[in-house]
Amino acid sequence: MSDDDHPKILPEERSIFETDTWIKYMWIGVPAAGAFFALMNTVLFFMGKTKPKFGWVDGNPVFYGIVGFVSFSFIVLAGQHLRKILMREEGYYDGPTAEMPRIGEDEEVRIRSLETGGREE
Repeated sequence: MSDDDHPKILPEERSIFETDTWIKYMWIGVPAAGAFFALMNTVLFFMGKTKPKFGWVDGNPVFYGIVGFVSFSFIVLAGQHLRKILMREEGYYDGPTAEMPRIGEDEEVRIRSLETGGREE
């Protein structure tokens, strides 16, 4: 499916989480948080505060990070293949003539909003 098949998202239809600034913060914040927790786990390991139950396997300071990454990767890769099995054709639920509703393009609502100054009556 190409990008031409989807309606364009207008800037006023985006949520706060879809802004360029928020996405930039997430690209910086998520790896920074992961590095921070890996560092803290390493510090606790060398201080002798961790109590491994299975020897060197879970005694490794980054064991839980590796397990989490491998598990998440498996879920994503399995989801790609499940999509091929479970996916329905375009318009399966709506029919071929369905249109995507656009926020703020209903003429009556727009006129009423202009008359009231954007306030609800």
